[in-house]
Amino acid sequence: MEYVAIGKVADTFGIRGELKVLPYAPQEVLSKLRRVFFKRRGGEYMPFRVEKIRSSEKFFILKLKGYDSLDSVEQFKGATLFLPEKELPKRGEDEFYAYELVGMEVFTDRGKRLGRVERVEDFGVYDMLVLEGGRLMIPFVGDIVLRVNKKEKRIEVREELIPL
Repeated sequence: MEYVAIGKVADTFGIRGELKVLPYAPQEVLSKLRRVFFKRRGGEYMPFRVEKIRSSEKFFILKLKGYDSLDSVEQFKGATLFLPEKELPKRGEDEFYAYELVGMEVFTDRGKRLGRVERVEDFGVYDMLVLEGGRLMIPFVGDIVLRVNKKEKRIEVREELIPL
């Protein structure tokens, strides 16, 4: 089973065992969570039941069932939250989760290879494709990104709008 990172625990929140989570997935995924997985170092994915989750500014506040104090959740600081890929809502043909773009090759509409997507960063209004080594960042917006081919793992961008 494949797992996908859906957020990262930034810190604890309050004294009742809540966690402050930086989201990697859309609100529609996080707001409906019933369980999450944490991965043990060098080990397996461990499931945890979600007692409640709510949105707060740029973060989500997550309460795990059975973890009711600050001391009990300190261990989760810095941990990544995962979900099995098959539990994510299906996307339309022209819709993508950020993790699907990572590893894709980026080319201009004139055939020039720009590099491989290393990560996708959320800039609020739009996502930013960060290419190998952070040497180039490309806004993931319709005026710039012309095509995304999931099968070929290829992204085509408008060359005249890329600062090369």
